[in-house]
Amino acid sequence: MFTLRNATQFSHHKGWLLFTSAAIALACFLSLTFGNAKSIAIISGLDIVGEGSVVLLTLGWVLAVLASRPPGKVTSLLVVGLVFFLFSMFLDLLDEFMKYPDSALWLSMIESIPAAIGMVVMTAALYLWHLEQRAINLQLRRREWDYRDHEEIDPITQLYRGDYWQSRVASLQEKGEEGFVAIIDINEFSYFNQRYGQAEGDRYLHEVAQLVVMNLRQQDLACRYAGDRFALLLPNVNAAQANDILKEIRISIGHVAFRYKSDTAAIYTSARAVVAPLNQQSSLSSTLLQLLAHLENAERNAA
Repeated sequence: MFTLRNATQFSHHKGWLLFTSAAIALACFLSLTFGNAKSIAIISGLDIVGEGSVVLLTLGWVLAVLASRPPGKVTSLLVVGLVFFLFSMFLDLLDEFMKYPDSALWLSMIESIPAAIGMVVMTAALYLWHLEQRAINLQLRRREWDYRDHEEIDPITQLYRGDYWQSRVASLQEKGEEGFVAIIDINEFSYFNQRYGQAEGDRYLHEVAQLVVMNLRQQDLACRYAGDRFALLLPNVNAAQANDILKEIRISIGHVAFRYKSDTAAIYTSARAVVAPLNQQSSLSSTLLQLLAHLENAERNAA
């Protein structure tokens, strides 16, 4: 089912929607211009169902690509390949209703050529999509590590929730590995929400989440812990390295120029961060209590 967001995405692909419609219209024009209708007695209902299903599914794939992908080379190649394939399949379907005279037999002979071209184009598109996905996976690893369950993703930040962070920390402890855990808290975020509204607050948290992920290593993990807090897992680092990572994140957040609606003036915020070592001598619950206590102390001192 296509949502309102999908409909908005279609607005970026008006040219490709027109291209798809033109291909369907061209197939209808060629078939109706050069063919004659078959008698109902010789029309095969089974063939119509089979070939019609292929046409509808291919059209569905075109719409799915346009609804889910931004403009770009990969999207363009996918659509071109699918539409060429759709053109051939639609001509093949129309053959069940139309009979071509000897002077138009060329139409039946060439209907498979666009499909072959489309498959070649889609093969190239899928290879480029593979390269694109490999780059995206490097970014996703900082969000989900080696596990993927989209039901646990926070819809605002697109990061996993705090429960997932705790399970990954526990998993790291079970393996006997060491590292650091940290919590980042946005300063005066409740005031930000009151002044600019929850929708703008959600948008800001989404932007900060992207920023946090960008400042992490491939093996690190960022999750939304609660409200305006983010939880980090930093394996195989020492105290100095962990503090350097947090310092860079805090500096990056402090330099975010967030703009409210059409205002040109930028809104700047800051963040606090606390870090604690993770080892076999400390339980996750005690480490978490330590982090939250340090965070509250930092908040009182700042006030």
